[in-house]
Amino acid sequence: MDFLKDHEAIREMLRLMEENNRQDQAKEFARLIACVDSMEQQYAAVLSELRDVKQQLSEMPEQRRSMKDALTDMAQALEDRVEEMREQLQTIREKIISCAKDAVSNFKQMGTAALDTAVYALGIKKLLESVQDKICGSMEKTSASIQRVEAMGQELRSAGNHLKNAGRAAVGKETQQTDTAREGRFQAAVLAPMRAANAIYAGMNRTIYGALGAVDRLERAAERTRGKRERPSVRQRLEEKKTETQARPLALPDPSRKPHEAAR
Repeated sequence: MDFLKDHEAIREMLRLMEENNRQDQAKEFARLIACVDSMEQQYAAVLSELRDVKQQLSEMPEQRRSMKDALTDMAQALEDRVEEMREQLQTIREKIISCAKDAVSNFKQMGTAALDTAVYALGIKKLLESVQDKICGSMEKTSASIQRVEAMGQELRSAGNHLKNAGRAAVGKETQQTDTAREGRFQAAVLAPMRAANAIYAGMNRTIYGALGAVDRLERAAERTRGKRERPSVRQRLEEKKTETQARPLALPDPSRKPHEAAR
């Protein structure tokens, strides 16, 4: 469900923008809420992948307890980081809804100024940038975790190969060389959701770029319309000057002054 897109106040704000010569702002506002709704879905997807990692780790044999605990802690740290980002996303959503409610509520008294003022005061750019930083950090940590799991798996396969060859040599059999680079079944089961999570992070990063771009364009458009509204047109200035001239009292001659003084 597109929660923001389906919100009543947001639908009404978009309608007012469309009907009051704010089509470009309406397009950018719609793009912003689509990005935020998309991020909500992406967060849910990445959490699902990380929980799948933990489920796979829970099935790891007990003889590998130390490795199991280390990887479980790693997966939990990644999940906690995503939850932090999700809380920030909730704050962004609340600010967008508040912006729409203010614009709709003040429109009858302020007219189009209410739309521009609400957009200009949205104030979510720093929050979006903070989320972007966390996404980039999560991508780096997940990539490092993937490399760690790959290295662990290779070491385990290499150790297993050495033990098998030691047994074969003990009974006079020829040793065998195995491909230690090939992922084992369990390792692949853990790595698959981790790689999927990293792919989702990359998609989230593209989405956040889209949201930041929409906010920049919204703010610039609101600033332009605010400036136009605050600067009177040439016609308005002429009308104001005419009104001022008409309201100015006529200068009457001073009866106390002598005629020759008035002519001087």
